[in-house]
Amino acid sequence: MSDTTFEVRVQRGDRWIIHSTFDVEKEAVTEAEKLLKTKVSAVRVVRDWERGDGKHIEKVLLEKEGAGDEEEKDVRVTSIDEAPLCETDNDLLQKESRATINRLLRKYFEQEILTPCEVMYNYQNLRKLMFHDTLMPTAVDKVAGLHAKATDGDHIEAMNNLHGAIEQLAARAREVEKVDLPEFEDATISEVRDEIRRLNLAEDTDFLTMVALTRVMSSTRNWVGKLDLALKVKGDEKDEAARKLLDDVIADILGSPVALKELLGSSRSFGEAVTLHIDLALGRAKGNRGAANDILELMNPLFGSGLLATSQEAMFDYIVRELKSPNNLTRHESDPDPLTDILDRLVTENGVIYGTPMTAALAERGARLRNVGGPRAMIEGVEEICGRLIPNWRKLTWLIAVANSGIAEGFEDELYGMMTDAVKDMRALRAFCDADAKPRDKMANVKHMNDILEASVIPDDKKKEIGGKLDDGLAEYLVREKVIERIDNPSLHLRKRAYMLVQFCSSGVLIEGKSASMARKRVVGYLKQPNFTDKLVDDITDMPAKEGTIRDFYALLQRSGF
Repeated sequence: MSDTTFEVRVQRGDRWIIHSTFDVEKEAVTEAEKLLKTKVSAVRVVRDWERGDGKHIEKVLLEKEGAGDEEEKDVRVTSIDEAPLCETDNDLLQKESRATINRLLRKYFEQEILTPCEVMYNYQNLRKLMFHDTLMPTAVDKVAGLHAKATDGDHIEAMNNLHGAIEQLAARAREVEKVDLPEFEDATISEVRDEIRRLNLAEDTDFLTMVALTRVMSSTRNWVGKLDLALKVKGDEKDEAARKLLDDVIADILGSPVALKELLGSSRSFGEAVTLHIDLALGRAKGNRGAANDILELMNPLFGSGLLATSQEAMFDYIVRELKSPNNLTRHESDPDPLTDILDRLVTENGVIYGTPMTAALAERGARLRNVGGPRAMIEGVEEICGRLIPNWRKLTWLIAVANSGIAEGFEDELYGMMTDAVKDMRALRAFCDADAKPRDKMANVKHMNDILEASVIPDDKKKEIGGKLDDGLAEYLVREKVIERIDNPSLHLRKRAYMLVQFCSSGVLIEGKSASMARKRVVGYLKQPNFTDKLVDDITDMPAKEGTIRDFYALLQRSGF
């Protein structure tokens, strides 16, 4: 690439802001002439020449006044309340840092239709941001304040560290701006990455691959187009390093609310938008009117199979922030409550998706619905969410997730009281399990809830109390539904009945306690019968076959814990 570029700058007050950058002077002048026809105060074309020592020499080639009164969009820094520590350029490139930068400079990125990756790996884009009014100094000051507060450190020192990291990144991006890198025309990211590796350049291969990718992405001036490009160059999904680079790019794109709206279509309410975002993260999104369905068809399998781990984490983090926001989920009080659909997706038999952050966000949303603040806010929110979950196994899995998260600290007695209520009515498992579930699925569900309970941080005495209720309910269900009697069908041969009973005991649907003892008791009763072994094989005439069957049965007994 040339060491000389031509910048088109527009005047804003007493400052000149970089509008665009070109490699050819004529193209820059043409763009400046176009801008003069809009409401700008003045335009300049500046030749920027970088000397061998890295120093930049500027010369104004053109300056003209315009009509004035330009209506600039507000691109101030967005408020944030936390930021990861960044002391080096590599710290800035990490997913947590990029996500924070995406939120902090959201208005700028949406105005320029750029992502953090496109700015950090592309020197022209980075330089434009650095010279965009007071945006960069304000952002650094904001983050430095958070860093100083988090570490009890010095604000000025934190600012210097951040500026140093930014200067390191700018130096790397400027150094490789001149390098001719492979292009992505009809090539995958794996192929481009391999070709760059063979160049044996001093800079890191992955860094250079991202430079090459962001060069072509920056020329795409819409969010869906950027996603389309990323998916077209994804190549071999087994190339983990290349896939991770694309995952970073997609995560940055999906950090933009505008990008999500263009991808999924418009939503009738905030709650419906949250639901769409959850479906996207789970790999089952169906867009609304105006959605980019062709892109969704490509992305859903990638999310569903876990191949976009960083993007999925970014989406869930985005959803957490949405649920914590003060925005109402519905436009009108008469609208259906979208929280039901949200809970159906997030509260599963394995707990709450995305763990403690999502659990806390849902509890905060519940507290907001009750309009409760102060020390009782979280426990009130937990109770609100609990009351919306049906059947009771969903209440229990929610409450166990709350206990594991620690968000109800100080209110454990109330939390355990809710757990006890969730297992109070275990008759026929009607209130506890899904009404349309098959008998075996109901039993497996109760056993699974007991397993989750045992693995939780709940005190042992409470585990015993709640687990006992689960076991009692399961044992009562075995009797009521005559489950063991149906397996131990007298019309079947003893061997068939014995095999089925032993397999039932080890099938993973019984709790060690009353329910497991009931089934084992029936098996032991068979084993104590006189001449049980003879009866087991009395219909088999071949002696080797008899011996093999007996060995197999006792091996099954051993594997099943008998």
